[in-house]
Amino acid sequence: MNSNNLLILGTVPPPIGGVTIHTLRLISNLDKSDYDYRFVNLRPKTKNNNINFIKYLNRILMDLSFKKYNIIHYQLNNIFELALIVIISRLFNNRIITTVHSFRPELFNSIEKFLFYLIKSSKVEFVAPTDTIKNSLINKGLKKEKIKVLNTFLPPSESEINKKLPDEIVNFVNERDNIVVANASKLYKDDLDKDVYGLDMCIEACVSIPEINFVFCVPLIKDENYFKHCVNKINEYNVEDRFMIVNQNISLVSLFKYADLFVRPTSTDSFGISVAEAISMGIPAIASDVCERTKGAVTFQSRNIKEFITKIENALGNKNSDIVEESSTYRIEKYIELYNKEV
Repeated sequence: MNSNNLLILGTVPPPIGGVTIHTLRLISNLDKSDYDYRFVNLRPKTKNNNINFIKYLNRILMDLSFKKYNIIHYQLNNIFELALIVIISRLFNNRIITTVHSFRPELFNSIEKFLFYLIKSSKVEFVAPTDTIKNSLINKGLKKEKIKVLNTFLPPSESEINKKLPDEIVNFVNERDNIVVANASKLYKDDLDKDVYGLDMCIEACVSIPEINFVFCVPLIKDENYFKHCVNKINEYNVEDRFMIVNQNISLVSLFKYADLFVRPTSTDSFGISVAEAISMGIPAIASDVCERTKGAVTFQSRNIKEFITKIENALGNKNSDIVEESSTYRIEKYIELYNKEV
């Protein structure tokens, strides 16, 4: 138990992604530790999985009065929403903490730049998953005393690991060797026409290495035309029997029980919780060098397909090598220390 009244604002799966999984595990671990808190889902879903804006407005007007809470921990990346929370909190002298899961100030418009100036000038405390994001915040004028580097990965629960997978996935992985897994929260291309999560690179790797079989998990197809293009490529290359795209929400860690390798060829990233998940479960992981990765991950130059393929071949050729992980950093106690800190 604790003397602080903590309010956590965010969202949980679905959809499955790094931010939603982190939030789910954070509140689950706080439950186990008997830490007193309340969670408010800012993205309530309807039956068809769309955001219910009436319920959202109700939460903003009713739940976020902030009277009862000493600490507000905001878990999303919406700068407009964070600015609103900061303004409301000034009425009640709340302590505001925000986790910066991703930080791309180069994409800010003029309004977002003004809001970031407002936020950084307030008493908000920032949690950065990596030193890279911490340094980016400092470069944009944030005082380093306001930033705490805290790994956003928390170990999966037994129920996550043992969650049942659809039969078609189980059949696919059981009937094949050298299973390579990749994931994406959504499928789309950025403004520079790059596949953000690297599905195209995974297809090329599958073609180049006949011994491997791919399972690419993506619950949300944001760009339907690009998705059709990728499916056509898989068929043109005649690898449809070795490349499965899973377009539904599944427990990624339950799939890791069948995996020989995890890859994350993203063109942009902030940390990549799924990389840490794989390593924590004894699965080697290869990831692009676009950000700081968890200890034990093998990195390659972003969008360098030749190096990506070479790293996959090397990893599968050294299946018995030890995997290094920093399990001591994956502890709910570090979050409790943050909440209990005197300010």
